[in-house]
Amino acid sequence: MIAAVAQYIIAVKHLDVMSKVLHTRNIEPIYDDEEGNRLRCSIGNSVIVFEVMYEGRKMAMRVYMRSNRNLRAIYGDNYYPQELLVNASDTECCLADVVLCDWQEGVSLQAKIEEVCHKPAKMLALSRMFEEFALSHLNERWAHGDIKPENIIVTNEGLRLIDFDAVYLEGFTRADCVETGTRQYQHPLRESGEFGRDIDDYPIALIATALAALSLDETLGLSVAGCDNLLISPHRAIKGEDMMLSRIENLFAERGDVRHYRIAKLLRSQQMALPQLKSLLEHPAVSNCRAEELTLEYYNGYWGYALSGRFVIQPLYDIAFDFSEGLALVKVGDVWHFIDASGEVVITCGRGTGIKPFRNGVTRIVREDGVFEIRRDGEIVQVKE
Repeated sequence: MIAAVAQYIIAVKHLDVMSKVLHTRNIEPIYDDEEGNRLRCSIGNSVIVFEVMYEGRKMAMRVYMRSNRNLRAIYGDNYYPQELLVNASDTECCLADVVLCDWQEGVSLQAKIEEVCHKPAKMLALSRMFEEFALSHLNERWAHGDIKPENIIVTNEGLRLIDFDAVYLEGFTRADCVETGTRQYQHPLRESGEFGRDIDDYPIALIATALAALSLDETLGLSVAGCDNLLISPHRAIKGEDMMLSRIENLFAERGDVRHYRIAKLLRSQQMALPQLKSLLEHPAVSNCRAEELTLEYYNGYWGYALSGRFVIQPLYDIAFDFSEGLALVKVGDVWHFIDASGEVVITCGRGTGIKPFRNGVTRIVREDGVFEIRRDGEIVQVKE
């Protein structure tokens, strides 16, 4: 029998008589009011997390309302099986598993997003912080299993994960999958019980896409507060039906942000594993090469620029031309841009046809609103015919 949440709270208030081992550890629950009646805790689907003091430091005491057979493998000696006696009714009791783990001081990434989503510079810093964290995490040999903004804490030292109950560890099989993460962030294929190191790929790509978009267009912040998802719906995205994702892809195309454009495109993937994600999250080092040193190279379906066989500008462009007069003409989505030898967008030409690399400092593009002459200094002038 499963007890009511209130009964778990009562049991924690009386650890001295309701616990088997923890009552000997001098654990003190933290109260949220001066009267000492309301414990500091948060309630999830299957666990209640209490703030407690243990040996002079704050810790998180996780009390489970449902069993999870992986807890010993995940938390080791911090796991206390059947530790807490909880009254399920007037005549029946149940024993709840408990995990005692470090408390991560800070605010959730979700709260931080809502705080800075209308401040582009701070949003950009948060986006870059997340990508640094994500790249490091993808190099681990384990997967979290439920990556979402609520499970990431923004601390003074960077981003930290919490809630490891859905984790994948080496040696786990599909049968060890007890949770499939939060639907609003997971690839829909996870519903079939897929379980492995790549289960974090999709939520990382989704959050990276959303944060980058918010840093470019603060009006997107209107869709953040109070929503169940972060701009994008995975179920609609893989069906090609998510209008917000299309809007974000257009935003990246118009800014010439080819790296985030490619990450956003991954969200349409019918595959849960996204092997390209790690390389896309890497911020390329700024090159000091001269344009004439770079050669146009084709790799894995896209064009980029290399020096002595090593890519200096990642191969991410569907269409690209050799450098001419110091700039290269490339296409991101359906938008044409000129980039310099560092890969930075110098001139945005818009959507159109007939455009070619510069010759004698001039080129043209035919757009829906007319024919335009584009000059090497960035000036764009409509041609009167």
